[in-house]
Amino acid sequence: MLLSIISIIANIAYTAVLNIAFYTDRAMMPDGHYREWHRSPVSRLSAADESWLYHLQIILVAISIVSSVLVLIGVKNRTVRIVQTVSLIASTVMFVIIMIVTNNIHVHYA
Repeated sequence: MLLSIISIIANIAYTAVLNIAFYTDRAMMPDGHYREWHRSPVSRLSAADESWLYHLQIILVAISIVSSVLVLIGVKNRTVRIVQTVSLIASTVMFVIIMIVTNNIHVHYA
């Protein structure tokens, strides 16, 4: 039961962090001035055409939350607990991968 609550809170936190704009991209414009964009990891993935990573994260978050809610409701099936644990681990790993990828993305503006 504690794992279910932790899973729900962690997945909500992952989704919130992925939508916070804490990256700053700078590019020189044709007139010689620099322009700044404040981007979230989601918008950076989208700008680099790597949004499939975020879609995979959303799927893993949904599976994790649904299985956690099922456990909280009282489903005693061992398969649901295994799915919950695996999806929580996969969601955490995917979050770390997205953060590493977005840190190394350098979008070029033309």
